[in-house]
Amino acid sequence: MADAGRPTGLGGIVGGVAMWPPPSELPPPMVESSDDADEPRGGQPAPVDDPRPGELTAGWAVVFGLAWLGVGVAMAAVWTASRQLGLSTWWLGPAADPRPIFVNLLPFVAPIVLVAGSMNRLRYLPWWGVAGAAVTAAIGLGDLGRVRGFGIVELLIAAAAAAVSLAALAGMYRTGTTTTGTTTTGTTTGGGR
Repeated sequence: MADAGRPTGLGGIVGGVAMWPPPSELPPPMVESSDDADEPRGGQPAPVDDPRPGELTAGWAVVFGLAWLGVGVAMAAVWTASRQLGLSTWWLGPAADPRPIFVNLLPFVAPIVLVAGSMNRLRYLPWWGVAGAAVTAAIGLGDLGRVRGFGIVELLIAAAAAAVSLAALAGMYRTGTTTTGTTTTGTTTGGGR
């Protein structure tokens, strides 16, 4: 039996151990609404950039950027293999008399520009990719006479880049049209969302 003068439960002594008294009132929980997370302090919704015709959807922009990053890595592999085997491509030159650095870096200009363009929502990026693939193919054609194997590899890299660039046309936002064929304003449609 418990003594009438002896406290029991959480506020008293339990099993010979003194317990802190329970708080009289708990503070209200600090819960942020997920709806408020996107709104600035003024209560207005955060501005969202509408897609413009000619831009890639987010998924296709990632695929496009990764593909052109792969082109850059593949051209770096050609550079490394060329130096290790002692077979000089036209854009590298022989190890004893290398070409100027701006000529050495020429195969990397298109991949760098196109990867940066995919991260910055550049419009008509698939068409720029086709042009970049043509530049890469021209570099490969220049090596067919010197080192045939490297030239073929460079042409295959260019063909893969062109294929991804043409496939990315499916993910490009377009201006919406009505059934009569007249252009509507402010609407865009895209594939691959």
